[in-house]
Amino acid sequence: MQIEIDLKVILDTPFSIGTGAMADSVADKPLIKDAEGRPVIPGSSLKGLVRHECERIIRSLIPTFEDQWPCHPPLAKDMCKADSLCPVCRIFGSPWYPAPITFENLILATESGEPPRTWKELHSLRKTNLRFGVGINRSRNVVAEDLLYSTETYAPPQALVYQGRIWGTLRERREVALLLAGLQSVLAIGGDRSRGLGWCQIEVAVTLDGQSVPPSELLQELGQWSN
Repeated sequence: MQIEIDLKVILDTPFSIGTGAMADSVADKPLIKDAEGRPVIPGSSLKGLVRHECERIIRSLIPTFEDQWPCHPPLAKDMCKADSLCPVCRIFGSPWYPAPITFENLILATESGEPPRTWKELHSLRKTNLRFGVGINRSRNVVAEDLLYSTETYAPPQALVYQGRIWGTLRERREVALLLAGLQSVLAIGGDRSRGLGWCQIEVAVTLDGQSVPPSELLQELGQWSN
């Protein structure tokens, strides 16, 4: 079954997804950006969050999950082999099974879906902010010395949203239902979520085998995992 899910991520608070490298920023934790300097949301970041939510949901739906599938990510040796896949690995893949679906990067776009054509002229849209924090010595529960750091954050203007796509093939509609439930459960994205960064709303439009299907209709099939 061919699936395509169009995503729209609306940020309620600034977000930060770091590159792990200094790049051209003065921040200790700079944002990932595209060639035009626009902060992006990597598909891999969203995929990891959604997978975690799906793992939580499926274990609540199938009380005997651990007996049927001893799958314990993220260590490869503890995950499903290709000959016996749990519902989550069937959707997101495992070290021995390529993921049947792809999460594309989410990029800034107008509500019509097109990138801003006058991006370089809209100087205010390029601005990011620095948020400062201090490291904590967990053993002593006090502020650690010499651990002041800065995080680069970005808050899109209301005129812009992040849009992207998930596409590929899945075997059953209830797998799509689990994927949608995972997406619906993501409330924040990126780093420092416990400090208020990255809170968001995710809107979806689903197409199965070329036909549009209401997400609410698919979510009703989530209960089939309990049968």
